[in-house]
Amino acid sequence: MIRIVHTADNHLDPKLGLMGPKAQERRLDFYKSFLRVIDFALSVKPHVLLITGDLFDSVNPRNPIRTRVLQALRRLSGEGVRIFAVGGNHDMPRSQEEGMSPLSELEAAGYVTFFSDTVEFGVEHLSVEGFDVAVAGISYDHTIEATENPLRYRNLRIPVEGDVNIAMLHYNFAGFKIPKSWSAPTIAPEDVPEGLHYLALGHIHAHSYTTVRNALVVYPGSTERRSFNEETDEKKGFVYVGLNPRSGASLSFEEVPTRRMKTVYVELEESVENPVARVVSSTPPPDPQMIIRIVVSGRIPLEKLSRYSRAEIMRRLEDRFFLVTIDDSDLKCVLKEVRVTLDATSPIESFRRYMEEAIKQSSGYEAEIVEKALSRGLEVLQEVGAW
Repeated sequence: MIRIVHTADNHLDPKLGLMGPKAQERRLDFYKSFLRVIDFALSVKPHVLLITGDLFDSVNPRNPIRTRVLQALRRLSGEGVRIFAVGGNHDMPRSQEEGMSPLSELEAAGYVTFFSDTVEFGVEHLSVEGFDVAVAGISYDHTIEATENPLRYRNLRIPVEGDVNIAMLHYNFAGFKIPKSWSAPTIAPEDVPEGLHYLALGHIHAHSYTTVRNALVVYPGSTERRSFNEETDEKKGFVYVGLNPRSGASLSFEEVPTRRMKTVYVELEESVENPVARVVSSTPPPDPQMIIRIVVSGRIPLEKLSRYSRAEIMRRLEDRFFLVTIDDSDLKCVLKEVRVTLDATSPIESFRRYMEEAIKQSSGYEAEIVEKALSRGLEVLQEVGAW
């Protein structure tokens, strides 16, 4: 039995600029989850460890996490475990300006076989339990459109060269549930050749698997929740697989403890008197390990909107949860219609009325002067447009 530990989408050193002082602790969550994979592999000593993309969250992870990953993989390599990796859409450069993948550093250290090519499969052979095991891989190609099939676009076939054949890719696979946010080039079941035993995939963060032409097709899922898109994923972890070309395969999912995420939806009605209290009372019971997102919507009058304070909500909840974020972009203000009656008399009309009243109260020569003043005044007001 060829023993395999398969992990993907670890997203080490994620970009967490909006988390403020919690960012470093949250990054540590991702590293601890990855260490669970390493510790398990050290305990079972598999023949191979497969890393199918997005080990790092970017092409430029910081030096501390690079060093820790090197140390972890050195321990595993020292136990005779062969480590293979392909790059994903996060840790493969999009251009020459972005440099090279951080996985190249792991290969240069001698601990990982990194299939860095994006246009041709690389293949490595190793002898395991008397079998010739062929491991093939190709890294994520950013130049291929999401609507394309990455293999047919390059006119490629998955290599089948050994007694046991394993392929590694970081793309979508048709037939699996694929969230819209995970748009990527998609491989079809027809691309799985006869003679392939294990197709190790990465990119989709929910664990799932199927069988195509006797090949086990597996997404191990991510080892930590990276966003609220994954809050409904029941478990996170990696897989432990046994392959035997004669008797088939066995697979077990190894769960990794992760931080829970939850979205709370709050709609504020026009009748609400205390918007802050209403939002706070809608949150779940306190859980210092949970990350929650509060989505506030509704329509409230202006005078009540002035009582709504995002800062006050955060202050009241900061000790109840690990992190709270608020999205109130759909909260609207209701403006009441105010009727104002205005004197619509124009300056010309007001002047006319005033002067006509003055004429009534005058007589003789004085009245003539006032009448001339009225006539001349109307001409001036008309010239300047005081209608």
